[in-house]
Amino acid sequence: MNHTANERRTTMSANRELLDLYVERYNASDLDGVMELYADDAVQGMPDGTFEGRTAISERLAEELNGFTEVNHTVRSFVEQGDAFCDEWTFAGTHSAPLLLPDGRELAPTGKRVEIAGMEYCLMRDGKLVMNTLYYDTLSVLG
Repeated sequence: MNHTANERRTTMSANRELLDLYVERYNASDLDGVMELYADDAVQGMPDGTFEGRTAISERLAEELNGFTEVNHTVRSFVEQGDAFCDEWTFAGTHSAPLLLPDGRELAPTGKRVEIAGMEYCLMRDGKLVMNTLYYDTLSVLG
């Protein structure tokens, strides 16, 4: 099947538009808006574990968004193929509230500005995220 350049751009823009909307809502701490972009059976893989379903993903994101203020997530690069895409990103935020660590301990707020570089692999189905797996250095969170 031979696709025209416009057809390829349309496919690319659908994935990129979703990513841009996700980033816009995340930076605004709009957790409900972010969660609208996930399928009910979505899975999120993180360095600290796997979160299955919208409820688990929402709880993890709430912890993150509650722990940081002045959040700025920036996409640095983007590639896609079909229903999958990858992007490199930078997260920056001020650690202003306690964060729950994977071992159950709590990290007291440091008041420091934290910057983390990472990347993710995402899979879409019917215009929703069904999987996103993030890769980054967890020690950089400790600032």
